[in-house]
Amino acid sequence: MAMLAAYDEGNFELNESYREIRTYLSINKNIKTILITSAEMDEGKTTIVCNLAKCFAELEGVKVLLLDCDFRKRGVSRYFGIENTFGIADIVFGYKKQSECIKKVGDLDIITSGGVPSNTSILLNSQSMKDTLAKLREEYDYVFIDSPPICRLNDACIITQYVDGTVLINASKAIDAKVANITLEKLNKVGANVIGVVLNKFSAQKYSYYNSYYGYAGYYEDKPKRGLFKRKKRKKHKKNKELSRNIRNF
Repeated sequence: MAMLAAYDEGNFELNESYREIRTYLSINKNIKTILITSAEMDEGKTTIVCNLAKCFAELEGVKVLLLDCDFRKRGVSRYFGIENTFGIADIVFGYKKQSECIKKVGDLDIITSGGVPSNTSILLNSQSMKDTLAKLREEYDYVFIDSPPICRLNDACIITQYVDGTVLINASKAIDAKVANITLEKLNKVGANVIGVVLNKFSAQKYSYYNSYYGYAGYYEDKPKRGLFKRKKRKKHKKNKELSRNIRNF
């Protein structure tokens, strides 16, 4: 899996987008377990949930866990380049203790998916899974959960029933209004608390507002380097046309 749009690689525009999402999500202190999903594949949900968890983990005194519940893709372990021998599936089925499955990447704790269950619906609907997530909620300030796309599998619709909030990732121009409405209807039917939508793969170059606004990025560099910073910024901005932008409430 390609490392796309990493939060801490120095792209000012992208980093500010993640911080903006962090600000919105941290307003309600009762929302601690957050499911990140999408309507379809390749909308960038795994990239965003990994980097969003990293963004939260940099806050002082905040304990963050990233949980991979996309048992088929298992993208979290590939994104961070960590082993996926044991994970949440092994904890739920009682094969491993929670402490044996937690991996650390900097200040971030990660529990990968682990073994692939023959029936993910049984695992996700089990009381053991619900109890495990409730325990993690008490131990962490934030628990971010990656799940399969809603239009592909029912897994996200199961998880969303016992988490505090759900965030949808929509890739710009990737899905039409009909698919978006179907996705929202599915979530509403199971009583999901949809707290926002992240617009991903948004080209900021097309909009003069974002270009002029992010001109402030230069002020974060030392003045003698501002000329060099601007040249590098234009080059990187061209390379990273697709940026995650904006979280909006329904």
